[in-house]
Amino acid sequence: MIGALLALWLALGVANVVAADAPEPGKASQASDDEPIERRPYRIALHLAADVSARVDGSLRHNLIDQWSALVHRFIGPSWRVDVADPPSPLVGDGLERLKAEELSDSDPAFDKVWLVWITRDPKDSKLVVTGREYDAAARWLGPLQTRRATSPRDLPRTLLDIATDLFSPSALIVGQEGGGALLKVQGASIAPASELGVVVAKGTTFIPLRLVSMRDGSTQVNRIAYSYLVTESVEGSTARCAIVSAFRDPLSRRVARPNTLAALGVKPGNVPLRLRFVKRDDKTAAAGYTLTERPAPNGPLREVGVTDRTGRITVDPGPVRGVVKLRLLAGGSEPLAEFPIMPGESAEEREIAIDPLPLAADYQVKLDALRDQVVDQVALRGRLERLMQARADGEDWEGLDALLKEYAKLPSSSTFSETLKKLKDEATRRSYEATKSTVLTKNLQARFSDLEGLIDGYLADDAYNAYADVLKQKATAEEATKKTGESQPAASPATALSDPAPGADAPAP
Repeated sequence: MIGALLALWLALGVANVVAADAPEPGKASQASDDEPIERRPYRIALHLAADVSARVDGSLRHNLIDQWSALVHRFIGPSWRVDVADPPSPLVGDGLERLKAEELSDSDPAFDKVWLVWITRDPKDSKLVVTGREYDAAARWLGPLQTRRATSPRDLPRTLLDIATDLFSPSALIVGQEGGGALLKVQGASIAPASELGVVVAKGTTFIPLRLVSMRDGSTQVNRIAYSYLVTESVEGSTARCAIVSAFRDPLSRRVARPNTLAALGVKPGNVPLRLRFVKRDDKTAAAGYTLTERPAPNGPLREVGVTDRTGRITVDPGPVRGVVKLRLLAGGSEPLAEFPIMPGESAEEREIAIDPLPLAADYQVKLDALRDQVVDQVALRGRLERLMQARADGEDWEGLDALLKEYAKLPSSSTFSETLKKLKDEATRRSYEATKSTVLTKNLQARFSDLEGLIDGYLADDAYNAYADVLKQKATAEEATKKTGESQPAASPATALSDPAPGADAPAP
């Protein structure tokens, strides 16, 4: 059964090569099928068409294909075996962006990939615009729209080569896991490229994992493993070692009931925005007003994308980092509701994502934020008073120090904030046991409770106040003793009283 699945994924049929010395179709198919996957070239069907505005007639199209074929032979090498369809498919046209994978399901199985390329002219600047999409027959996957521009017809061969390299995505088999990563045997990786442009797989190449499941009726179901990517870290011969970036703990698990095998397909970002719609899991209503952030995988700088609109929709444009990013949806600005990796520009189709809005957790998050703001204000106010008291003590302005101590004493004590925080935590704990449909004490909320508790204990201690009060008290005692004995008694210096200042005395406010 597994052999049948492998045959489906790697089956290579009859193809005509764009070369003068192309082998006979039957012999090419038989010779290629006998070769291991890493030695097998990619058989590609090119459907090239042009709009009337582009002024690419039959003669120019023929010359374009000849010049492009020479460039492929020069820069790519034997890893591509391209057959140019004549006439091209009627699917090539202005509706290329709206094309669905189902419309190409009856493509010739003799080809691994089908390239649909359309040439038109931009009416604004009269430049030629070349757009294209790739369909992988084995994975039944339609790639994103890729776009290139050419200044004149003379630039078309080079532009067509650029669009071809943008479209091309390698295929591979997942042959194992090692050190937390995946090992891929890449098709055509052992074929010597004509130049660096023809390298099939390199560091940074991104794959999406696929599971090919054998059904009872003899058919094969191709399932994409959702929210999972394999990013190439190194290449050793024909084997690519990839890091697993996934929203799941074990996305490549072998614990599947039906016979299956794991494969992978390269994916590249296109020039299309990523459209997402978040809905609430219980009633499928729009999740509006939630903040979405992104971070280039694995640990790039955080960036805020925006806020979901009233329909729960948000658009993620391809950024400067053309690769996998980790998206996180936040409630209350900090409570994570969903976190998953994705590649902006991977597809133009809208994705609907169901979330649990965690209303109780978000409610306590807002309360904690309000309490934290009060604590931060108190830390700043205390810091200002402590600096003034230090100046009064250094200048021996005891009346001014006494006035500042009285003002300091009127501030809320740290126990006030500690009791409020404890009441909130006890209430959240109680409601977490009572709640049945929504989580209350999430990991993020528990961490926020601990952080705020540490902030109160570390920055709202009364050590500085007590130290300055002791200085003032010792000064008063010294003055009283002077009156009784008539001799001057030295008072404790502020430096002696504050030899071990409180953590908040000199620490910066958070």
